Amino acid sequence: MFIFGKIIESKTSNIMLKNKIILILISFSCLSVAGQDSLNYRLDAFGSFSTGKLTPFWITNNTYGVVPLQSNNIYGRGNVKWDHKFNENFKLQTGIDLVGATKHSSDFFIQQLYTSLSYKSLHLNIGAKEYYNSLLNKNLSTGDFDYSPNARPIPEINLNIPEFTTVPYTKGILQVRGDFAVGKSTDNNYIEKTKHAGENYTIDILWHHKSLYFKLLDPKLHFPFSATIGFNHAVQWGGWTTVDGQGELPHSFSDFIRIVFGEGGGNDASIGEQINVLGNQQGTYDLKFSYTNQIFNFSAYKQHYFDDNSGMEYTNWRDGIWGLECELYNQIYVRNIVLEYINTTNQSGTMHFLGQANSRGGGNDDYYNHETYISGWSHWGRTLGNPLITPPEYNQDIYFPNNRIKAIHLGLNGEISPGFAFRVLLTGMYAWGRMSYPFLDRKNNFSSLFEFSYTPSRWKDWKLTLQTAFDNGTLYDDNFGCSLKISKSGSFCF
Repeated sequence: MFIFGKIIESKTSNIMLKNKIILILISFSCLSVAGQDSLNYRLDAFGSFSTGKLTPFWITNNTYGVVPLQSNNIYGRGNVKWDHKFNENFKLQTGIDLVGATKHSSDFFIQQLYTSLSYKSLHLNIGAKEYYNSLLNKNLSTGDFDYSPNARPIPEINLNIPEFTTVPYTKGILQVRGDFAVGKSTDNNYIEKTKHAGENYTIDILWHHKSLYFKLLDPKLHFPFSATIGFNHAVQWGGWTTVDGQGELPHSFSDFIRIVFGEGGGNDASIGEQINVLGNQQGTYDLKFSYTNQIFNFSAYKQHYFDDNSGMEYTNWRDGIWGLECELYNQIYVRNIVLEYINTTNQSGTMHFLGQANSRGGGNDDYYNHETYISGWSHWGRTLGNPLITPPEYNQDIYFPNNRIKAIHLGLNGEISPGFAFRVLLTGMYAWGRMSYPFLDRKNNFSSLFEFSYTPSRWKDWKLTLQTAFDNGTLYDDNFGCSLKISKSGSFCF
């Protein structure tokens, strides 16, 4: 600005030349600043209507908990993100994201508030940020068993390598990515308001999760096959509970070491957590094989879920997500196709033998539920993992009422014409409730989503998204709905 001022104040006889010089310098300055600093914003206006009491399943779920579950709702959302580039390797990002909604668990809330530092491929995120670390397709899959894009983000400190990065001295053949995080829930008020009178509950819950993935491939694609293998491990721990009058739960540094390594609790933990493991621990084993050529990339994957030692030893090998994915290059219409089979009915068997000789944790794993962490694997009533395991918000309670399911799912997306894209989700499911509390009759559900988005060529910062969806069956009842979202994004140089 000092330079601009001097130019403006300089005496010159040619005013036209002066204006041209100023215009050129301002344009160059904006480009230069944008290369170092940029302020990006996005504004959303959303509304939905449905014939039932609830918003259709695929309009609500896998939206990071933003879309209200109760039908006939609206929300407004605005986020601002500042990016600063110190040099080619060292970058800083800070963002805030605010939502105001009707018929939501909160009328107004902070969806994201974070600062991220990155050096080359290594990132450090501090705060609540929408984060995705799964091998599964974010837009077309039903959702990762550990962390899907379904619930509001948990504030945390997360050290991560978000993209596959070449391991030194392997010439690109071996790549790695992963994360290590600690966080704390923000849904105390929701739990206390939602629980039934006299019902036990736990608040001030602490979280830990980590992942590590390795990928083997030929970076020059002379050999078309690649393989990815890895795991997720996640834990709820600490907090304060009414269960058995325990009050404050173990949360010392030594307890943190125990939960990181999946060990049993100390003398101040419950008997069950001393025998088994401290906290509510779960995770996944992930395996993916891919074939790539110039026309398409085809992948087959299995995500195996474990809830205790029996699951870690593959006693429940039938459970998990079995999937196929195909990405089509340079196709006019369909770009990505995902087909998944989901099964959670085995749960290592019907009986639980914890504490008995030679037991491995037994069966009746009761996915996403826990005897101490009553709200289970949820945040603000939404499943942190796969939403087909019915979230507590659907039951107007704080536990998971249904975690034994079989489902077939198809997802696909593409582009009908430049600027006009579509996405389709089709899911058929059977549900049996819980092992210890089964439904009297098997329930069923079919959920669909047809989404069309339009980005006008003249106004590329604007986007209109129209969704139509319906649920049919005895699990979520019959329901038809539609939604409209208008988005405006942009950047400033300064």
